[in-house]
Amino acid sequence: MAQDLPPVLHPDSLPLITAAPGVTLRELSGRTAPAGARSDKVSVALFRLEPGKASAWSHNKLGEESFFVLSGEGEVWTDGKVQPVQPGSYIVIQPSTVRSIRASKGVPLTFYAITSPAWSSDDDVLTTAPAGAPQ
Repeated sequence: MAQDLPPVLHPDSLPLITAAPGVTLRELSGRTAPAGARSDKVSVALFRLEPGKASAWSHNKLGEESFFVLSGEGEVWTDGKVQPVQPGSYIVIQPSTVRSIRASKGVPLTFYAITSPAWSSDDDVLTTAPAGAPQ
């Protein structure tokens, strides 16, 4: 009896989701991913931030999130502290940690966001920027 093979996905074949002006993503796995890639355990999304753009200030209630930078340069803010990121940078962000990632002004930033359990809007809490952080 032949077993169905898991799908091999390429981001270019997936729908482009606009999260905010200049912030787009393509979901490779997760709760609303394509058939065969749906998961409640983990989500993986490929993000693209246009130059100078940033993800929303937010934190997860339960989900542990990590960012793996593929291209571009920028900075990641976690609980009011900033660190530079570049291709190959990887950061694990614990639940309840307020975070945002921002592309430098001259070049787009692309990165994978991996969340476990899989990202859901019920787990994601939008908030304001910490004191001293960019809006």
